[in-house]
This record gives sequence, structure tokens and C-alpha cells, in this order.
Amino acid sequence: MAAELDAPGKSTRGRRAPRLRAWHLIPLLVFPAILIARSGPLAHRRQELLWLTDARTRPLEARLSVPAADVHRPYSRPREERASVAVPLRELARLEEQADRAGIAASYLVHGDPQQGLAHLQHAQPSLNRDNDQAVALLLLGRHDDALERLDTLLEASGRHPQALWNRALVLREMGLHLVSASVFDEVAALGEAGWSKEAREQAAALRRSVTQRMESWKRTHAAMTRLSTDARAPVPLEEARQHPGIARGLFYDAVRTAPSSARVTALLPLAELLDGIHGGTALAEYTRATAARDFTRRAPLAAEYARLLETRAAASADLLTRLRASGEADLLLGAKLRSPDAPSPPDEWESLARKWNDPWVELLVQDALAMQEGLAGEAWQADQRLKAALTLCREKRLRPRCADLLRKVSHRATSANRLLEADEAARASWREAQSMGEWELESAALRALSQAARFQFRVAAARAYLAEYLARAPDTCDVKNYVHRNVAALELMRLRPQEARRALVRAQECGPTVGLVGAWTLTDLMRLDRKPQDEQQIRAELTRALAARETPGRRMLARLVEARFELLLNRSVGNQKLAAVIRDAEPYLSTDADARDAAAVAYQTMAVTAGEAGAFKEVPDVVARQLGVTRPQQCALIAAMEAERTVAVALGPRGQVLGHLDASRKEPLGEDLSGLVPESLLALLRPCPQVDVLAAPPLDSRAGLLPPEMAWSYRVATRTATAPDRKPAAPLHVVVANVETPAGLGLARLSSWESTPAPVGQSMELSGAQATPSRVLEAMARATDIEFHAHGVVDRSLSEAPVIALAPEYDGRYALTSEALRQVKLEGSPVVLLGACSAARLPPLLHQTSSLPQAFVGAGARAVFAATVDIPDSAGRFFQGVRERIHGGATPAVALRAERLRWLREVKGAPWVSQVLLYE
Repeated sequence: MAAELDAPGKSTRGRRAPRLRAWHLIPLLVFPAILIARSGPLAHRRQELLWLTDARTRPLEARLSVPAADVHRPYSRPREERASVAVPLRELARLEEQADRAGIAASYLVHGDPQQGLAHLQHAQPSLNRDNDQAVALLLLGRHDDALERLDTLLEASGRHPQALWNRALVLREMGLHLVSASVFDEVAALGEAGWSKEAREQAAALRRSVTQRMESWKRTHAAMTRLSTDARAPVPLEEARQHPGIARGLFYDAVRTAPSSARVTALLPLAELLDGIHGGTALAEYTRATAARDFTRRAPLAAEYARLLETRAAASADLLTRLRASGEADLLLGAKLRSPDAPSPPDEWESLARKWNDPWVELLVQDALAMQEGLAGEAWQADQRLKAALTLCREKRLRPRCADLLRKVSHRATSANRLLEADEAARASWREAQSMGEWELESAALRALSQAARFQFRVAAARAYLAEYLARAPDTCDVKNYVHRNVAALELMRLRPQEARRALVRAQECGPTVGLVGAWTLTDLMRLDRKPQDEQQIRAELTRALAARETPGRRMLARLVEARFELLLNRSVGNQKLAAVIRDAEPYLSTDADARDAAAVAYQTMAVTAGEAGAFKEVPDVVARQLGVTRPQQCALIAAMEAERTVAVALGPRGQVLGHLDASRKEPLGEDLSGLVPESLLALLRPCPQVDVLAAPPLDSRAGLLPPEMAWSYRVATRTATAPDRKPAAPLHVVVANVETPAGLGLARLSSWESTPAPVGQSMELSGAQATPSRVLEAMARATDIEFHAHGVVDRSLSEAPVIALAPEYDGRYALTSEALRQVKLEGSPVVLLGACSAARLPPLLHQTSSLPQAFVGAGARAVFAATVDIPDSAGRFFQGVRERIHGGATPAVALRAERLRWLREVKGAPWVSQVLLYE
């Protein structure tokens, strides 16, 4: 057994005995009578086998909740990734006999097998300790967000849980959030545990030391370079610039622009040559020599005015810009324009200025400014393309500091467009790049971008952690405190915790009353949930500022949406008029501006739930039908919408009877399973219906359980295509996609087709192996009447927000069938589509919009689409085949799904997943 473990040493001499020596320790709730302290060499050896406690160092840095495994010894980080050590199967069998799932899982984790540990923990008794050990497994698997979410929830219930605090500090450290991690290690140290407290203090000190050194080094360079623009006698900081060439180059241009004489500019030449040597090229030296040759009797007064702009951080006046244009001092004009982006300028002036230097750094600054102008003009696509082209140029020129900043701006634009996975990837790349260069300011900017991408994905724990790290880097800076706390307030409101949101908003206003559009939105909700006398005045003041600001069309729509929702609290008629105006005015921007789409979607949702609040349930079907772009049903339908804590549901009975229900009591965010959301009174009205159409506004339209499994129902989805009344039915064609040869790097097994009979009539076509490429699948589907997919559903952040179907790669490497690609095709055969891809209906959480594979298929012309919200077993083939056979036998898709679902629930063990199969029509 010792050889099986490959333990580094057998001797137990000199080691402190474990506090609880009991390999047979069983969870107290299960076996309270078995807590018998045993001693002796056999029991001790069993512990060593299970927990590897016979080594001088511990094999796992994280802490487990099983006391015998939580013995402090120094941790030695392995020099290289080590394989898991064989677990002691005989000793695990003893734990298995006692149903000690937590103990089994802990042993697997200690031995380096987190997958097995996680599997056993899923069957352990629910407890805070189980949650802690699950977080350890998730940490070992690199799923930091999930681990942090689990630990934060645990610590809300038990704030001094030693193992959870320790593990939270580790997760934060692995996320690169060193200051927040150090503060959590401080909490562990304060618990006074032997060994653990000392190590926690050492960890905290080391983390702070590394951050402080990086910060102080950057700030020295920043201060030295800033002095060049304010003090003509300041020494040229060559050594500081060598350490941080990014911020040095960024500030070098202002040092030249503010120089009062040719001699002072010439003195900067060694610095220009140093930075050229680091970044490549000769642009700075050429710029310095050319500027030194200027006539300073004319330039010096303008340089002094530019210096005052820097000192006051003011925008350039129109008069100054006019004089700079006339002076011919192009670099001063460019600097002033970069500080005055809202100032009007002649067409093409930006590009003309950029061409005056052979300097890619300046070119990138200009492209950045032009992208901002295009965004403000509502040209979102052009702005995105310009930024991405600039990023490509930046990488070619290897100007890493500019690349980090451009990545952060790409992330911001992707967040605004609800391309949240892209936003997260770009922000993370910016964060890594900035950290590798020690660019402190760029690191902070990347943290803000990471927090926003996480916030809009409902990754609350991660968003809070990024914000906390951002605040810890500048705890006394008013703008930072205001930004962090107003965003924390928004997060708390997403969690339906109005009191916590109110406290965060108060903290945001401690050193600055303005909380921006995010704060105005939060205040409007708080006025409904936790009203205070000052709310109305504050909201009006924020809206006045927001509506007057120069913003993108979508942001203007969001400001008007907040205004409409605020007015709705005072007068429903006026509020509804303003909501209708937002929907109408957002229409031209819906295809290009995600903020405009969000504004329209929330306007619809607000109209629906407030109609329910007013008891005007007959209005709800019209509102939701307009939002979904479908015809309003007359009978046998369920219409549902939600906003924050409010949900409205309206049932239309077999004779068109209307019965509505409003629930405003929800205290937690909506779960993935909607069971119980529709009350029994509405269900009773719908039960006589042969089948029920469900019109559900996002995010209710991608979750299971809205209606019970014994009812035949489907989600109604808009389609872009319409079938002509006299059009002949398409010739039957059964297309099967199976045994796909996906890219080797994905590590996906081939999925064979179901053992099913061919389509009863017509032709069959199977695409498999390397032939099942996206282009060939799309071509075959165009004429199909039945389509089956036996392929993996995966998330590829670079391709789509929704899951994609993994197919064989094209010649250029493209392998995914995406919802975006489906929007470009027309399925002429009006097929029934069976998505055997795992979790094909699962969606990343977006705030107000839904885009999924099933909806894309229906939009392209599919008659019906079946997909699951959970991973489905291999036996799913028989289930879907049964559904398809019923449809070919004449049943409607909804009735076929219900019949087969009930049969499986009745006859097949372990098949609750069939209730997670959704139907879209």
C-alpha cells in the first residue's frame, strides 16, 4: 500500500499527532455513534494512507473540512505539474462502507484527483463543509469563478469558517487579486490557529510586498515623467523610463509639447532614443529633433498654454484650437484635440494629423479617438472594426502598452454590445499584458473592464472581487470609491438585496454625490423597493446630467428608459407613454446597438409587469407578443414576463378566458428551473387545453419547468421566414449529423447516430467524419424536413455567446455551427430539428436578451426544435427517437414531447433530465 501511495517518507518521528485520529470519522448527522477515538499504529497508518500525513510537507495547499486531513504542515509548491498519486483503495472501501462521501472525496483531493473528489461530494450530505471541499475541487480544476461563488455563499452563512476563509484567499490569489487575497489571509491569521495563522501572515505580507514594489516603481516613473512637463529644470529620468517604458512613452509627448525652448527639447533626445530602442523604430528621436528646430519665439507661448491645459485638466477652448491650427504646431494641436474629444473639428483632421509623423504610437492614439467618435455617432460596427484593426497594427509594431489599453477598450465595446464572453477575454488579456509590464494604471483599468464583463454575466462573486481589488489599489481616491460602490449597489440589486444596495450607494456618495446612469437606475429601483424621501430629487438630478451628456444612441435610450421607469412610479399613464417612446425611438438602432436593444427589452418588460401590478392583465399578452414579434394568441396560451423581483403570468383558457397573477415577493434571483412560478389557479385554467403556447419574455424563454411535464407546451418564437399559402410541401429529406470528426484539440469523442429507422418517406442523408463541416451541414439543412444532430454542444468564447455545435473543421479551421450563422440561412423544408448536442438550449446569462441555437433554427424556418438545458445521457437517442416517431405518426410536436416524456418518467429510472428538454416552435 505504501508503494501504491509513493509517499516521500514513512517515518512519523517528530511530527505532531493529528488533533482527531479517526480514519473512521463519519459525518455527525449520519453516524453520531461512531465518533470513537481509536489509537494505535494501525489507525495511525490508515490516516497516513488516506491523507498523506506522513510527509514533512502537505501535498495540498488548500484546506479541507475533514479534520484528519486539515493538519498543518508547510506547503511545498511542486516545481512541475505532478500526476495524481494512487489512492489507497482498501482504505477508501472502509469509508465507503460507512457512507463517508466527504472523507472519500477529501482523500481523492489530497491525492490530486479533483474530478473524482467533486463526483463524490455531489453525493455527500449538504453542509457548509461540503461546500468548502467542493470549492477546493473547483479551485484545483481551475474553475476560479465557481469556487469563489461557492465560498462567498458559505462565508455569508458562517463568516469565520477557517477552511473557507483560507481557500477564498487562495482563489483570489490565483485570480491575481493580491491585495484582496492578503486581506482575507489577515482574517485567517486573526483566528489564531497554530501553524495556519503564521502561514497566513506570511502569505499576506508576501502578496502586499509584491504589489507595493510594483506600484511604487511605476509611480516613481510616472512622477518623474510628469515633472518633465511641469518643471523645465527637472532631470531626464532615463533609469525610470527603462523600468516602465509604457507610461514613459505616454508622457514623453507632453514633455516635448510643454518644453519652453529648443535646448530643453534637445535635452530630451537621450530619453527619446532610449524609448525608441525599447519599442523599435526612430519615431521619437525624429520627432524630438524636428521639434527642437521649430521657431520657439512663436511656439513657446502656445506650449505654455498647452501646459496650463495639463495642469487644469481642462478641455481646449475653440479659440485655442483655432490658434493652434493657424500656428502650424501640429503636435500641440493633436495633444489639445486628444484632451478635447467633444470639440468640433474639420473633416479628416485627425487622419491628417496622424500622417505628419511616422509614429505608430500616434497613429494608434488617433484611431482610438476616431473609434470613440464613431461610437458616439451610433456607428458601432465601424468603431469595433477600427479598434480591432488598431489592435492588429499594435501587435505588429509590438507596442505592448498601447495594446493593453486597446484590449481594454475592445472589452468595453464588447460589454456594451452584450458580447460578454469576448469582453471577458479581452479584459483578461489586457490585465495579463499590463501585469507583465508592471503598468499599474493599465492594470487598474483592466480590473474595471473585468468587473463590468463579470457583472453583466451575473458572475457576482467575481465582479465584487475585481471591484474590491480596484478599490484596494486606491482606497482614498474619491472617483474610485464612487465607481466601486455604485457598481456594488447595482450588483446587490441584481441579487434582490435592496438594503445592501442602499448602503453601497450611500457609500458611493460620501465624497461625491453624482452616481451616474448606473446609480440613477439603481435609485429608481430602490425608490420602488426601499423608498426614501430624498430619492426623487436625487434621481431627477442624475437624469438631468445623464440626458444632457454626449453619449451613444443606445446610452441615450438607456437614460430615457430610466426616466420612463421613474415617471412610472409617479404616474402610470405618463410612464407608459415614455416607455412606448423609448421602444419606438430605439427601433432604428436595434440591429446595431445592444444598449438600444436592452432599453427596448426592459421597456417592454416594465410595461408588462406594471400592467400586472395595476390588475390590467388583458394588456400583458399584447405587450409580450409585440416584444417577441409573434401573433397574439387568443386561447390556450401562457404569457409571462419578469423584471427584478416581479413576475407576471397570464393564462388564456380554451375559450379565451383571461386569468392573471402577479408575484412581487421573490427574494432571490431567478433559478434555472421555473417550477412553481405559475400558480395552480392558472394551471387549472390551462389543463383542458390540448396544448399550450408559451410566450415568455427573456430571460424566462430559455429555462425548463415553466409548465409541468404532464402538459403539452412549447415556447413560441418569431421566425424571419413565411411560407406562402399555396406553396407545395417540400420533398421529405432526413438529414443526420453524426460521428463528427471534431478538431483534435477539443478532445471530444465521436457521437454515433441513434439506432433508428430511416425517415418513413423520402431520402436520408448522413454527414459524418471529416465531411460534417459547417458549410456542408448548412447546405444540406436548407432542403431538409427532419434534422438530427448527434454532436457536442460546446462554448467557444471567440465564436458565439450561445453554445455552438462542434463539427468537422473547414479548410480554414472553422468548426462551429453558430446561431449567428443560422441567422444567415433559410430552411426551406420547415424541418423538425432534434438537437442531441448536450446542453444545446443552455445560455449564458444575459440581462435582457436571448439568443440561442433553438431560437436561431426557428428564426431560419424550422417548424419545431427540441433541445435540452442540461447535459443529456447516451440513452437520449431512444427518447428523441420516440418523440420523432410520434410526430411522424401525426402528433403535434408538443403532444409528442409530452407523451414520450411521461412514458420515460414512468418507466425509465434516472430520467428526470427529460423534463429539461424544451420545445421551440
